[in-house]
Amino acid sequence: MKQYKVIHPHQSNYPDPIVLAKGDIVHYGEEDTEFPNWIFCESIKSKKRGWVPKQILSTPNEEQMAKVQEDYSAYELNVAPGTVVQKERELNEWSYVHTTEGEKGWVPNKVITPLEQ
Repeated sequence: MKQYKVIHPHQSNYPDPIVLAKGDIVHYGEEDTEFPNWIFCESIKSKKRGWVPKQILSTPNEEQMAKVQEDYSAYELNVAPGTVVQKERELNEWSYVHTTEGEKGWVPNKVITPLEQ
């Protein structure tokens, strides 16, 4: 996995993120204007709300309900400049990363840069 260095701080605005399991049903809300393909959803089961990548949702039905296609957590990492992370996945200008301490979560791509090898 490629390593990246945090170049700008990032603090999560969502301390209690939406967590979904494959097969969960969500209310399919509005699409983010800053980061396209992120949909604001509400879990029917937990009633938690948060941003979910469009790629893991089925097409919403006429009641604006969609099925989650894979397990997902919207947990965002709080990171400071200089932190080294490894990228596991990238979607819609955000990366799912983990730190050397084992913390995992999403950060916007604009706060990380590839680490020179």
